[in-house]
Amino acid sequence: MGEKLLLRGAAKINVGLTVLEKRDDGYHNLESVMQQISLADSLLFEPAESDGWQLSCTEAGLSGPHNLVCQAAELLCSRYGRRQRGVKITLFKNIPVEAGLAGGSSDAAAALLGLNRFWEMGLDRRELLNCAAILGSDVPFCLQGGTALVRGRGETVEKLPDLPFHWVVLALPPRAGVSAAAAYQAFDRGYLGKPDLSPLLGAVRSGSREGLQKWMAEELTNTLETASLPGLQRAGLLKKQLQSYGLIPALSGSGPALFMLFDHYYTAGAAARAVENTGARSYLCWT
Repeated sequence: MGEKLLLRGAAKINVGLTVLEKRDDGYHNLESVMQQISLADSLLFEPAESDGWQLSCTEAGLSGPHNLVCQAAELLCSRYGRRQRGVKITLFKNIPVEAGLAGGSSDAAAALLGLNRFWEMGLDRRELLNCAAILGSDVPFCLQGGTALVRGRGETVEKLPDLPFHWVVLALPPRAGVSAAAAYQAFDRGYLGKPDLSPLLGAVRSGSREGLQKWMAEELTNTLETASLPGLQRAGLLKKQLQSYGLIPALSGSGPALFMLFDHYYTAGAAARAVENTGARSYLCWT
């Protein structure tokens, strides 16, 4: 392929997350209802004069070998052989890092899809999902997208009916990045509560807006929400501020991003302004 290729890597929210026992491989089993949202990074693939691949990013410090895009390219080369056709990858970053929104995982999924097409590898869905599971727990879901029940450490993805359309407001506390590894380590230090996802699954499968709203009003929708970490404590304080405005925020993934669901644009816009008034950063998007 000699043409340029542009793909999106969409963020996700965890509408519900239950962390279970730690596995022998060091990961945790979990159950989560994940939802893809419109906030997305973009990856541009274009021919390069040199062999192999190179990555540049619009956000400083994210172009090194730790980036999951680099790891995806290296994994494909190590498993299926290095490609002589050179590719330059430019990552246009919009999803905040270390926020619980799967920004890195969505980039990895887009890299797998993009390189498979750019290098004309012909990998099928099963092979791509196997690679995704190696790269990270959220990557298999990001490869599929939509709405899904995710189990195991993230490798088992069961497609669910799409959520009814909602406006989504994200709220990100300042200076509150949280690594997923640190959040799970905090979970290991003590029992943090385990929400039962049955009501949420019932609402999603039946398409019930009322059931979804009732779920969102629950005190605990995410096991990691009470972890004793500075970033999550800031998220907890922000949650209380937003609740004082009559809003219903919940933690996404390992945080610290909070999300809120709305039926109407004008209520979502008002919530986004309320977030900004607290000093936090807001993102207005949709499911």
